Amino acid sequence: MSTDRTSADYIIIGGGIAGASAGYELSKKGKVIILERENQPGYHTTGRSSAIFQKSYHNGDPLLHILVKASEEFLTR
Repeated sequence: MSTDRTSADYIIIGGGIAGASAGYELSKKGKVIILERENQPGYHTTGRSSAIFQKSYHNGDPLLHILVKASEEFLTR
């Protein structure tokens, strides 16, 4: 693993679930640097989003509704 912190193929701002996921996928193609302002990555919105399961969170999108319903059993275990 390279320790050079001065160059990258991709720079991602934010180490929440979206930034970390993007960084993971992009790391397969090149060097990634994730810039995070917080002391603990994923602390704010990622933590709140993953801590709440809301069956009605689909806003009329049929595909999202299917995904929410399919997740219920996994998340309640």
